[in-house]
Amino acid sequence: MSRQFSGSEPLVGEIVGLRTFRVDETGLLLPLFNDKAWYDGPNRASCAPPVGRDRAPHPVVAADCECGFYAYGTSQAAARNRQSRHIQAIVSSWGRVVAGTQGLRAEYARIDALWLSDAVPKWVRARVAMKYPSAQIYRDRAAMLAEHPLSELACYAPPAPRVVGRVAVVAVAVAVLALGLLPWSWIDGPVKLAWIGALGWLGLAMLTLAVLPHATGRAASIGLLLFAAAWLVAPAFGLLGWLLRAPVLRAVVVAGGGYLLTLRPGYFPVVPIPRERAFCGVRP
Repeated sequence: MSRQFSGSEPLVGEIVGLRTFRVDETGLLLPLFNDKAWYDGPNRASCAPPVGRDRAPHPVVAADCECGFYAYGTSQAAARNRQSRHIQAIVSSWGRVVAGTQGLRAEYARIDALWLSDAVPKWVRARVAMKYPSAQIYRDRAAMLAEHPLSELACYAPPAPRVVGRVAVVAVAVAVLALGLLPWSWIDGPVKLAWIGALGWLGLAMLTLAVLPHATGRAASIGLLLFAAAWLVAPAFGLLGWLLRAPVLRAVVVAGGGYLLTLRPGYFPVVPIPRERAFCGVRP
């Protein structure tokens, strides 16, 4: 388990952190990776997905689980998330709190203040303000941080530069792309060793994700790796290999087009209302 949000001894008292959210059509604030909305006032975390046969019941938060409400410890750590360009929230956390190098996880959390960028439409801003009357809404992020200083914990560390990791990911992606375009007759000698190595790396990455049931974005990551593996083995099937390449090319076009849309001036993503809340409208 990553030490970014776990690693130190549990803490006592309220700890102030920083986080970001998505926003749905009703103005509710949603975490980045699930649709369980935060509500005005205190929120209590539960362990999800439900406890299975491979995990005994445990308090929230647990050192060997990823449950709990997350918050960054510094503005620099929060800035690494693209959504934080639009929304940042000051949250107070208490109960069982475990901190790591970049932030903390907590049993209880409360939204104290919200900064919404100028890209957030007025109607969204109004609905957020109605849903969270206890939170002070800011137009100036610096003013919010000045009036609600973050807790400084000894375990926090400056975010490590991601240049090396990004270069490695780009290098692997370029290698897979190039190897998947070569005629099969060219895949021999050193090139074949590189092909086998790339295919083995993809298989190892998928196996690692498969044995980490609580890994964030596990299904999407495995799907992406399967696409890459299909692209890589396509040369072995000659012209029929384009049947394997087609879904990959389509996914690239769709993802690329979606990303370009997010670069429009004033763009702000609004999440559709989750189906279960659209019909019942009941607070969980």
